[in-house]
Amino acid sequence: MDNVFIVSMEDEAAAPFGTSLEAGCALETVLPFLDDTQADALRRLCPDGTCHLWGVRDEGDNRPTWEGMAPDDLVLGVRGRSVVSASRVRMKLSHTALAEQLWGEPYGLMCFSDRPHVGEVPIVPQMFWYLDPDGRGFRRLDPKKRDNILRDYGSLDVFVRLGLRYDFPFSFRHSE
Repeated sequence: MDNVFIVSMEDEAAAPFGTSLEAGCALETVLPFLDDTQADALRRLCPDGTCHLWGVRDEGDNRPTWEGMAPDDLVLGVRGRSVVSASRVRMKLSHTALAEQLWGEPYGLMCFSDRPHVGEVPIVPQMFWYLDPDGRGFRRLDPKKRDNILRDYGSLDVFVRLGLRYDFPFSFRHSE
């Protein structure tokens, strides 16, 4: 079953938002750091030559959380009390040297994703049934909240499109 993970986009434990998640990164920048199997997999996942990735430091509970991630899990980037991105896991890689090259920091627990939905969606009280009001850290969303999403929306994709309103213009999104 798909899980939902929360990653703080303002936490020092996570790579700078926008550097390579939102804007993407040229595949050719990443490939020299990968073995042949990893490179082939990434080429298949990123046929347009652009990959979207983020990383967290290998500290505290980050590694067990990261290890619990699987392809197609949903990752919500949170800044303050707003969801700022939503994307699906495509591939994971633990690679400190690549993280240093990309971000100048050891955010070596890396996740490659599809192109993220991006925009500021406030986490208002009506959404507390699905999301926690506090988006700090890197963690898996409580399975009860994931189950609430699945029960009410039918799928995580419908939740992203309708619940977070990434398919609507900004003016129609949740407001406080």
